[in-house]
Amino acid sequence: MNFNYRMQFSKTGRARFIAHLDTLSLLVRAIRRTGYQLAFTEGMRPKPILSLAMPLGVGVEGEDEICDFALRQRVPLDEFSRRLSRQLPEGIIFKSVAPCYERSKSASRVASVSYRVEFPGGEDWEEAAARYNREKELVTLRKRPKGDKNVDVKRYVDKVGIGREGCLEFDMRVTSGGTARPEEVIRLLEEFAGRKSGRYRIVRTAVILDREKPPRPNGRPGRSRRLHR
Repeated sequence: MNFNYRMQFSKTGRARFIAHLDTLSLLVRAIRRTGYQLAFTEGMRPKPILSLAMPLGVGVEGEDEICDFALRQRVPLDEFSRRLSRQLPEGIIFKSVAPCYERSKSASRVASVSYRVEFPGGEDWEEAAARYNREKELVTLRKRPKGDKNVDVKRYVDKVGIGREGCLEFDMRVTSGGTARPEEVIRLLEEFAGRKSGRYRIVRTAVILDREKPPRPNGRPGRSRRLHR
């Protein structure tokens, strides 16, 4: 029997340069070193049951990331938390862990993500953000190894706000058809401002999940409202 858990952690500083697959590997190693056993998938090539709600781009920091995993045994949460915290590398900080009784993984239920973009020079983006917010459609070209693609960024990021010290803040919808990238929002604002921003720091501040749809009496899932944590 497996026991499912959901963990929250932050990934900041130099750890922002750790790629997605390497992040998965280091979390697997850290959990193993706690002395508790990860559960594995069945089949010819068993893999640890561990996944992140949504990958972080290399160079992007995350303040509230979500990791789902399964263990072979039920664990005392306080003791597990202490052991795991000692095994994580610099820049990855454990925040919380709790049993997870939901049937679907968080990776299948991401509704939106929130970002903050900080600029060392304290640049003024008020006018560019106001122009962005007025537009109904903003199509930009996304360069990809498999072929370039036009993306309507406004479909995913409707509004850009200005936070403390001139940082940019925005929520980005995640859909079955895809999502935007924070760099694409920044590039559009640079075009409106008529300048390059230079260095900046991108921080994903939240990952927001849809509420799991409960099963209907006939076994089929029903509708449910979005849950904002």
